[in-house]
Amino acid sequence: MELYQLQSFVTVARENHLTRAAEVLHLSQPAVSAHIKALEEELHQPLFVRTPRGMTLTSSGRLLCQKAKKILADIDALAALGENLRHQPSGSIRIGLNRYSEFLRLTSLYQQLRKTYPHIELRLHQAISGTIIKMIRTSELDCGFILGDCGGNDLCQLMLAQLQLRVVAPLKFQDQLAHASQSELADFPWIGTPEDCPYSHIMEMFFYRQGIKPRTEIVADQQSAISSMVKAGVGLSFMLDEEAVKAEKNGALVIWPGGSFPIGLSFIHREAESHLPRIRAITEIITAIWQHNTP
Repeated sequence: MELYQLQSFVTVARENHLTRAAEVLHLSQPAVSAHIKALEEELHQPLFVRTPRGMTLTSSGRLLCQKAKKILADIDALAALGENLRHQPSGSIRIGLNRYSEFLRLTSLYQQLRKTYPHIELRLHQAISGTIIKMIRTSELDCGFILGDCGGNDLCQLMLAQLQLRVVAPLKFQDQLAHASQSELADFPWIGTPEDCPYSHIMEMFFYRQGIKPRTEIVADQQSAISSMVKAGVGLSFMLDEEAVKAEKNGALVIWPGGSFPIGLSFIHREAESHLPRIRAITEIITAIWQHNTP
């Protein structure tokens, strides 16, 4: 039993006429007649009664017609699903995260992705911005969030927000820090960062280009570790303004009142993959989320 035979059978049943059914199917009348005959022989049942007025279903034919219509409808639905899948982005996408999920609005990203592109699977990797850039270039990640500049035309950089960095210090330095100048800050113990961390570029501009060399006590490459060490009294570091103000209000650290330093938050991916449906989908959603929620 073939699908084309069922299609001919249902069409003849609907038209009640062999010739009209052949015209609807764009087949010859002998071909449609052969389809019906093949079904009747396979089922060992007559499906139609031939009359001068046309073709009338037998009781067996009516039963088969109900089942055949359902089968053909299911086939059409399956074909429609396949067509949708061909136009729907699918597969996994590996995203580098340089901050905690609330800050990067990952809940909104996940919810919107499930709603709009349900066939995309997220795989998340936590790292500093410099590591994320390297992993995207080596195809270990597909895209990611970074602070600062990605440095190169091989990566596409979507600016999400302009942020401010503040110098933060342990509470024990509160009195000393209140009136400290830029050069005097170098006399405090500092928590250093790797060269590929965007904070190191701020240090370069803030200190080294001015001929000032800060006293680095320890090097850390994770924001959570840096924050913990500042609060524990190890030394000074940089922190995003929003996080710094919250921590100061909670009595965990003190902010240097001397000023802040601009730094951009971006979403990046390989330029050569800008055309991929999954990259376009994730970029579209992230853009909408940040445009909607950023003043």
